[in-house]
This record gives sequence, structure tokens and C-alpha cells, in this order.
Amino acid sequence: MSKKRILKRKYRIILDKIKKTSIIVLILLIVFFFSKTLFKEKKYIESINIKNNILTINLIKNNNIKYCSLDKNNWIEIKDNKCIIEYNTNSNIYFKNDKKIIYESNKDIFYKIKEIDTLYLANNDEYNPFIYIIGNADRIKYNNYDNRIIKIENNNIKSIKEGKTTLNINVKDNEYKINIIVTNLITNRPTEGYDFKKPYLSCNKYSENESDLLDLILKSKINNVGYKTRAAAVEAARFLTLDFPYRINYFYENGRQTTNKVDGEGRYYHEGLYLNSKKFSSLTGSTTTNNKNVWGCSIYSYPAKRNIDNGLDCSGFVSWALLNAGFDVKDVGAGWSDKLDLTDYGEVKKLSKELALSNEIRVGDLLHSEAAGGHIGIIVGIDKNNYYVAQALWYDEIGVIITKYKKDKLNSSFPHVVLMDKYYIEDGILTNMW
Repeated sequence: MSKKRILKRKYRIILDKIKKTSIIVLILLIVFFFSKTLFKEKKYIESINIKNNILTINLIKNNNIKYCSLDKNNWIEIKDNKCIIEYNTNSNIYFKNDKKIIYESNKDIFYKIKEIDTLYLANNDEYNPFIYIIGNADRIKYNNYDNRIIKIENNNIKSIKEGKTTLNINVKDNEYKINIIVTNLITNRPTEGYDFKKPYLSCNKYSENESDLLDLILKSKINNVGYKTRAAAVEAARFLTLDFPYRINYFYENGRQTTNKVDGEGRYYHEGLYLNSKKFSSLTGSTTTNNKNVWGCSIYSYPAKRNIDNGLDCSGFVSWALLNAGFDVKDVGAGWSDKLDLTDYGEVKKLSKELALSNEIRVGDLLHSEAAGGHIGIIVGIDKNNYYVAQALWYDEIGVIITKYKKDKLNSSFPHVVLMDKYYIEDGILTNMW
């Protein structure tokens, strides 16, 4: 073989190697480019939080995102690397720069689940186990449940009939297990306000086992939103007025444990409900030692000077709700005094129309009036135009109820609000409405 042919062959081999190397390099560059793009896309979001239905998405620094949206129509400007937006269930999130959308969360799923052990539902009730879902909700799978007892619709757990079942929720590589009990001991919460057709609790309505189960349901619902949180106080008050199927009577108290040690007579300062004679052993004192009676049973009221059905007064109800939420405020009253009372646990402000229309007042705050020696209630709902106040009343509608007040008229009924931020500290899983 001539030298010339040998050289040509060498050049050809070298060129082939260069071509192959170039192709490999090109492939690597393409892979690097797309992987970098995908990596950037997933790293736009650093963390997500939700509070009072306001979603805060913290973004990584040095991004080129200018706006965010849940519907690609209403765009919110990004400030301090935060997208702050009112959250709608099962939303997508969209990011864009000045020119175009650069990220859509339907390619991914970001979520936070309410990690609970046992869920109690009323008949024909529903519950969403997620605090938020952003992105492709179709990737959530529900398994191993009895479809005769519950069904799943739009990520809501809906009860069908009484019974027990277990539900497994699979999201990405995570699995969550919830034990579900559907019971007729509790009722569906009304869509708005209080059901004034709800009957009063009758005497000895519940057996010891039923009473124990109701205590367990109450405790579970409080723990599910966060024990010793603002949400827990709201949940305790909502339970007695919304979940419990009967109205608790107003009882003119015979005294307080902090004064003359009267217990169970308009004042039941203990965890759980006062529904069975088993609870007598927990009482620390009574003026009617030989005639103890649970809620709904007739007992003598010294202020009323007659027998009436046992229940709670205003401060008795609020202190009961706070105690069951994990806050030991003592069995105190609602009036101004030199002694400790419920208004001493927060920041008391004169309630004006402007304050009522602001966002400063929150569910879980207390409302106070000097009427009849002092009256107090707890806010358990806030919507666009109204406050919903759980309270024990002795006029008009008697008993432990929820009353709706127009925001711009609230100060005509309650001169003062007690802001409880420094007392509760933690919010828990808090919702403005039930």
C-alpha cells in the first residue's frame, strides 16, 4: 500500500473519530440543556404556606418571575420573591415574566396533607384531607376503603352510611392512612349560621358509652386542627354549637370554682361534655350535693330562684371551649373586676366600625359587653359581610348558639373586642368559616 493511501486512511479514521466525538458532545450538550431547564423549573418554588386561605409561595432568589396567578387571568405582582394570593381548592399556579408564562404547576404537584389518625364524620358529611393541592391532582390515589361507607369526589371524603373503614392516600411516593368512623352522634354543620330549629338537649339523653364516644370525637377534632392553638379554641366552640345535635340551655350559674367552688351548675370546667352521671365524680363542689344533674336535666338555679334545665352561662361556655382547646384560663367571669376575668387574657380594644371592617379581628377572638354585669362570646366565623359569634344567651334565643352580626353593626352589640394573638401564639389549621 502506498504512503499516500495510508495517509488518506489515517485521515479518514481521524475524521470519523471527530464526527463521533462531535455527536456525543452535541448529545451531552442537549441533555445538559434540558436537564438544566427542568432543574430550574422545579426549583422555582422554595416553600409553600397557607394561612386564612391566603397562599404564600416563597420563590428561589435570582429568578426572572414577575407575576403569579391561579387562573392565568388575574395576575399578582411578585414582591420580595413571594407570591401571595387567595387560594382556591385544587388550583394550578402559573408564573410569568414580562412576556410569557414560564412555569405551570400542572406538570408537578405540591401539597400539604392534614396528617390525622382518626376522622369522625356525620352522615352525609364531607371532609378534605388536604390543606392545599397545587398542580396535577390526578396524581393523588385513594385505596383500600369500603365504598359502602365513604366515597371520594374531587378529593373530598364523603360519608354514605354509618360504619368504620380505613383509607390510604398515595401522593407521589408517600402514603397516608386515615381511620374513618361515620356516626349519627354528630350532625352535619350547616352551610351558614346556626340551626335555630335544633332541639334543646333532653335529660339523660346519652348512655355512658355514647358520652365517652362524644368526648373522644371532640378531642379528636381539636387534635386534628392543632391542640393548644387558635384553631383548637374555635373548633371546641364550633363542636358544641354545630356538630353536637342539640342546643345546650342557658343556666343562671350557681357560682364558680374560683370563688365558692360550685361546679356543674352553669359552670362545667372540665374536658369533655357533661352528659352522663359518670361525670359527677369529677365535680369539685356543688350547692345541690344531693341533686346533681347533667346538661339538659332540671336543677335549681339560685339566681333564677327556680328549677331550670342545666347548661352553661356565657363565660362558662367560653372558658369551657378554651379549656378543651388546651388553655387553662380558670373558671372565671366576663365582667370588669379587680379579679381575673376572660378579658385579661388578650388585648382589649374599643370596637369601632372601622376596626370591625378591618382584617385585624380574627376567628378565636373574644367579644365583650358590660351588659347585665358582663357578657362574652367567641368569634367562630367570618365571611365578607358578617361575624358569627358563639355565645350563651338568656334572651331572645336562649342557650348556647351562634349569632350572625353585620360587620358594620357589630359595635352596637359588643363595645369591646379581645384580640388573642399573644395568648394563642400558634394558629393551627385555622379556617374563617366551617
